[in-house]
Amino acid sequence: MNVRIVVADERQASFYDAVTPRSPLTERASLHNQRTGKRDIELETDRPGRRFGGTGGSKHGVGGVEGHHHGVTGEKSTVQHELTLFAKEVARKIETDRARNEFDRLVLMAGPKMLGLLRQSLSTPTQSMLAGEISKDILRHGPEVILKAVPIEAFETYRMQ
Repeated sequence: MNVRIVVADERQASFYDAVTPRSPLTERASLHNQRTGKRDIELETDRPGRRFGGTGGSKHGVGGVEGHHHGVTGEKSTVQHELTLFAKEVARKIETDRARNEFDRLVLMAGPKMLGLLRQSLSTPTQSMLAGEISKDILRHGPEVILKAVPIEAFETYRMQ
């Protein structure tokens, strides 16, 4: 039995295969988000950006102009949209590999937001192959840490119920 392990974050997704809990991981593919130049804080923010200034005049500020704080709308939705597009790209790769019968079971590992987007992007047949979901951002920790995070049950023979 072949277990496909997909480990993703906002910048990259790596696709590994493992046959047993003790066998080494074999890297099959990797996808990179085109926004790799952005810092983590820009990719993960849930708050709109801020800017200072404005056109409103007041007698309460330096030089007679009071500084105003404005939320910069659209930044959150743009980041969310780009992350959703990347999750869909990762899901398309998973779907293609499933259609080619490249794996029997599937394990997803990603931070909570990315994990949710990946799950939503998978078809029902692919979701039925899920043997585990690990809500941790461990892509950069290396194959040994990744393999240890895979639940042992993922390697059990699939039983029809």
